[in-house]
Amino acid sequence: MALAGVLLTAFTLRLGVSGVSPVLERLSTDLHLTAANTGVLAMMPTLGFALTGFLTAFLMRRMGLEALLMLSCALAAAGLVARALCTDVILFLVFTFVAMCGLGIGNVALPPVIKKYFPNRIAPLTAVYSMLLGVSTAMAPFFAVPIADAAGWRASVGSWAVFSAAALVPWLVVWLGVRWPQPARVLGASELAEVPVPGVTAPAAGPGRVSPWRTRVGWGVVLMFVGTSSNTFAMFTWLPRFVVDAGFSEHEAGAMLSFYAILGLPVSLVVPLLVRRTGNTLVPGLCAVLLYGTGYLMLLQWPREVLGGLPLVWVWITIAGLGQASFPLALTLINIRTRTTAGAGALSGFGQGLGYLAGCAGPLMFGLLFGATGNWWTSFGYLWLMLGVLAVGVLVTAPHRFMEDSGPG
Repeated sequence: MALAGVLLTAFTLRLGVSGVSPVLERLSTDLHLTAANTGVLAMMPTLGFALTGFLTAFLMRRMGLEALLMLSCALAAAGLVARALCTDVILFLVFTFVAMCGLGIGNVALPPVIKKYFPNRIAPLTAVYSMLLGVSTAMAPFFAVPIADAAGWRASVGSWAVFSAAALVPWLVVWLGVRWPQPARVLGASELAEVPVPGVTAPAAGPGRVSPWRTRVGWGVVLMFVGTSSNTFAMFTWLPRFVVDAGFSEHEAGAMLSFYAILGLPVSLVVPLLVRRTGNTLVPGLCAVLLYGTGYLMLLQWPREVLGGLPLVWVWITIAGLGQASFPLALTLINIRTRTTAGAGALSGFGQGLGYLAGCAGPLMFGLLFGATGNWWTSFGYLWLMLGVLAVGVLVTAPHRFMEDSGPG
């Protein structure tokens, strides 16, 4: 049940994020979204993820992981349905925020729940978890326009609630098992909670006593999430608009965003397993920075070039899309740089909370810079700056050490 919960929840975490931008034009017409409203809407995922990053570690100690994941799925489903029914732009933004908070709780809670229930399978499960994030990110924009054509944009943006509701079921079963464990169980939930990483002795001071903000590992993970979220969410929001401005159709723009998201799949599978095999996080991290930056340059320089009948924009999107390797790397670091479930939970909340809070400026600044200058180069210039932040995070987290053992940063 825990495995089913992890897989279903991971699949839901990006459906409500990437499924809006391909139908944004229709949504804007019906709800009369202004440029400012659109900028606020673009901030909602990272803002919701940031708030829940700060709150989830606190709630985890009060509620337990299983109840917290039930809350995550319920909030996401309710928010997605409610915003689809709204006729007022303010309510649409409010319920979008509710949905994003639900998804954000899942973001933070999944790494420690993997460490709790599957301490010997962290790398493969992180790979599958990251891959499912990529699948959902790609699936939503791919189907968004066809669903909107068939049933309207409301059905398109609300349909993803079905998957969040489905993910609630296994967590309910697991939660009931934790509250009323059967006598035949070998290990209870309290015993499983602090299963150490194989081959590592837990620190005598006990879990949860090390403050992530006092460690280099903690701040390095923050910087990685700042750089990653700024770039990823700016592209999820603005890539369709960029390619439409370059002369492509709305359907082509949706397909390109879906393709960009799909490119997260291979790197999500490869990066955690590569890190497990080699122990090296520096090379994949710096490669991600290079791929992102090179892809952006090619997109700006030759958006309409064709080679042998193939629009080269697909090649440039491929290069930039493979830069998404930084995200599964950041998720992997949460577990491989901590000793215990409590440590992973604290690092996950701190890294994603602060990281997404700063990262929420990514899509907003991208849009504001384009609106102020009418030039895409200035917008992508901001993303290059954020790649510098990502590179610093990669360098800081590269040494092999545990957060609980790190000195103050």
